Amino acid sequence: MAHRDKDDQPAAYTFGDSDIAARRLSTVADVFAPSSAAFLRRSAPRTVRLAVDLGCGPGHSTRLIAGTVTAEQVVGLDRSPAFLSLAEADSAARIGFEQHDVTEPRLPLAQSPDLIYARLLLSHLTDPVDVVRNWCAQLAPGGRLLLDEVDRIATEHPVALDYQRVVDGMLRHNGQRLEIGSTLARMPDPDGTVRRDESLVAVRPPSRSVGRMFGLNLRVWREDPYVAATFGTSWLMELQERLDAAAEGEMELPVTWTMRQLVLETCLLGMLR
Repeated sequence: MAHRDKDDQPAAYTFGDSDIAARRLSTVADVFAPSSAAFLRRSAPRTVRLAVDLGCGPGHSTRLIAGTVTAEQVVGLDRSPAFLSLAEADSAARIGFEQHDVTEPRLPLAQSPDLIYARLLLSHLTDPVDVVRNWCAQLAPGGRLLLDEVDRIATEHPVALDYQRVVDGMLRHNGQRLEIGSTLARMPDPDGTVRRDESLVAVRPPSRSVGRMFGLNLRVWREDPYVAATFGTSWLMELQERLDAAAEGEMELPVTWTMRQLVLETCLLGMLR
């Protein structure tokens, strides 16, 4: 399935959809693939006709789903034409991609999915709870929504703490929140769903990977008007140099992500009568 362009162009990504951002997502995919694959194997429904990957980017997570879950079809949705072009260039049988803004009320699907998966997506949305309700409402009976999101990020390294100050400030300025896990923990289960499972999983990447992810992000953000005005060009350039040093293996940069992996399951039709 080729992606479908829409007349209205999507708004810019906070994390960007440039070549630099795509390189960063490749590192993210490598870092989180083991924990995400285990989550999918553990939590996907036994029978999956259609699996949907929300905010698929260049398609790394979509291909992970296809390689982990036995599904007749896997569709990745993203609002970035640039990312979708990269995804389609490395596509395979059973996998398709379509342009779509996941905050819109309805997913562009001909049938209700048995599995919807979202990883590291809700932090970029201003109304994550409402969006989760919409997603659940579109699942097939007995279908599952798997959310793989940041609960907290722990580090004592001053470089990583400085980087986190930039991220947190920029996201909050945009009405978003990086550590969205506590919001999911407190969220009432959407109507017609049950909270089937909820786990906290620690991910501790090598320092090189942390430096690479953070450094590529900062290259995208440091020209942002809010970031530049708040932190200053010289301070940002110094932080960039230290992150690049970690990416080159010249400095240890220990950071631990705790991921909240939440499974919401829709009730079977017979249970609603």
